[in-house]
Amino acid sequence: MTTFPREGIRDYSLSREVKFGDMTEATPHGRVQKFCALVLPALEVAGYAGYGSQQRLVADTGMNKSTVSRLLKGEQIPHVKFFPALAKAAGLDPVELLVAAEILPPEYLESQQTLSETKQSQVGSQSITPEEAAERLGIRDDVGRFIFLAAVDKLMPPQAEDDEAGTSGGTAAQM
Repeated sequence: MTTFPREGIRDYSLSREVKFGDMTEATPHGRVQKFCALVLPALEVAGYAGYGSQQRLVADTGMNKSTVSRLLKGEQIPHVKFFPALAKAAGLDPVELLVAAEILPPEYLESQQTLSETKQSQVGSQSITPEEAAERLGIRDDVGRFIFLAAVDKLMPPQAEDDEAGTSGGTAAQM
């Protein structure tokens, strides 16, 4: 039998504990339903329906047979390490799986839009120098600028001598 120390009894709240318990019990089931509502139709469209689909999904994702079986029955979310392979098999973005499994918040999908999906996209419109990029990104301290410029320099492909005039067009890597 558990006893509470006399001093801390006022800090204990039964209603808080009950509310927390209800929330944690309801959440996993909802997560599984949400995850399966995204994954199962996508797997069906990708050809993982019917005879032999379970074995193919096991082979294509590396999950064991029982995990695949529970996934296809809508009973379990597989371990996150299988999300890239599962996303590839289902034709989904792995980030969508992370959001559906409530590992990442839904806002994360919005923040991961590609530049071409935003109104502020400037890719290909005009080349800028790495120094201008650092300024536009708000990197103003000396150490931050040094690290940023060193990373850009390391990632830039070697340029041919005739390419130095800047006639190659605008790409994201060409700052």
